[in-house]
Amino acid sequence: MARSGRFGHRLDLWGWVLTLALALLPCLAAAAAPNQPRHETVTVQLKWFHQFQFAGFYAAIEQGYYRAAGLDVRLVAGGPDIDPAAAVAEGRADFGVGTSALIIDRDAGRDLVAVAAIFQHSPFVLAARRVPGIDGPRDLVGRRLMVESHSAELFAYLHAAGVRADQITLVPHSGNVQALREGTVDAMTAYTTTEPYDLIEGRIPYQIMNPRQYGIDFYGDTLFTSGRLAREKPELVRAFRDATIAGWRYALEHSGAVIDLIQERYQADIPRLKLEFEAEEIRRLMIAEVVDIGYMSAARWRVIGRGFVAAGLMPQSPPLDGFLFEVDTGPDERIMQATIAVAGLVILAVSLIAHRFYRLNRTLEREIQSRRRLEAELWTLASTDELTGIANRRHFIDRAAEAFAAARRDGSALALVMIDLDYFKSINDTLGHAGGDWVLRATAEALIWELRPTDLAGRLGGEEFGVIMPGLSEIDAAAAAERLRQRLTLIRPPFPGGERLAISASIGLAHAGPDDQGIYALLARGDQALYAAKAQGRNRVVDWSAVAS
Repeated sequence: MARSGRFGHRLDLWGWVLTLALALLPCLAAAAAPNQPRHETVTVQLKWFHQFQFAGFYAAIEQGYYRAAGLDVRLVAGGPDIDPAAAVAEGRADFGVGTSALIIDRDAGRDLVAVAAIFQHSPFVLAARRVPGIDGPRDLVGRRLMVESHSAELFAYLHAAGVRADQITLVPHSGNVQALREGTVDAMTAYTTTEPYDLIEGRIPYQIMNPRQYGIDFYGDTLFTSGRLAREKPELVRAFRDATIAGWRYALEHSGAVIDLIQERYQADIPRLKLEFEAEEIRRLMIAEVVDIGYMSAARWRVIGRGFVAAGLMPQSPPLDGFLFEVDTGPDERIMQATIAVAGLVILAVSLIAHRFYRLNRTLEREIQSRRRLEAELWTLASTDELTGIANRRHFIDRAAEAFAAARRDGSALALVMIDLDYFKSINDTLGHAGGDWVLRATAEALIWELRPTDLAGRLGGEEFGVIMPGLSEIDAAAAAERLRQRLTLIRPPFPGGERLAISASIGLAHAGPDDQGIYALLARGDQALYAAKAQGRNRVVDWSAVAS
């Protein structure tokens, strides 16, 4: 009994010790674990209402990129009357999404810092009524222009086109394209990512005036912050920038999932097709396959500044010191010193070696990225027509063959439009080769703005163009070809004396058939229809089926 009793007491003692250890374990673990960072609240002022334009921010929130960076991000929707630069400068927001006009705000005394250029090309354009008498920006003199608050770059465009702001009646922006239908305004500031969809959906005749036609090619949406935050908390700014860029990478790779997220949590009333249209156009503006997301060039900002100075929007091009966010990304010196004090010279040696490999790895990573950019640029040069910027003949035929194979596989429709500018030799004789080049570029612009994101336009050689339109029925394809013909007649290159030369095009239309042996059979039918259009008097659309019958 005595042995049994002592054994029982030992069990009770060990049980008490185990119970005490279990009770103390959470405290010991908490003491041993590093302090968890407190999530800092960050407010972002968007420039417009919720849509795919801000997909990178939504993705960074949903995927936890901000939380991993120790940030709790709050997004504030914008609108036509919201000035993100004012919100950040006045301390109502930590970050904002702005235009290239940030450099004007900086010159005016607002302490703002550009952090990352999200769009390498600006989506800002003018959308105008398609009516007689309005063919270009000069025709807006004496007319009404609906303008949003942050559209200074479009005034630089108007200046480049020879139009002063005081020659136009400026009307506050309503955010609604119906103003063009109703005729209450003659033109409006617009984004290529959204308004063209609304105009097409509303069956509103329109034309796009693009600043790039006059060499105005500014950055689009630019992430910025206050100079105070950039100076006092550069680690926070860097963490927010990197998480946002990671969000944009995710959004571009998983646009369908992000569109679902937008409809579920941010803006349920936007049709999915419109968000898909916006996503595709944003992809073209970001050119992330060529340029790293967020990349900015000081040289390009100087060119932007000179454009604003020329338009009278700034007295002089300001220095960029402090305007572009740049901080040292090396190791934290305090952490290094603490490591030395605790671990001694051995740990210091290991740290130095590790840092050396880190630098080598970063150098190698930059070289790989540079090589990828170079390869992408070479691919772009090899696949793009140098004069017009659209697909060249080889790339067009390759893409057309892919579309043909997909249509054959899925049993879907595929239309081919062949376009040849009428009397182009006389255009060159009248305007010179520079004028002829202007007409070719204007033709490419017309095709780009009239076609759907799924269509592809290419220059096949000389004055001949081609368009592939997947998924269109014969009736819809004929209507689209006729719209293209009408759109091309609106091109009016100026004579030296101020008159304008009429432009027209002959168009052949063909459809992929079940017996086609390949894309070249379809191209041959398109050519036959094109020749028939010329033989019948030009400036018309002829379907190959009418020729064959």
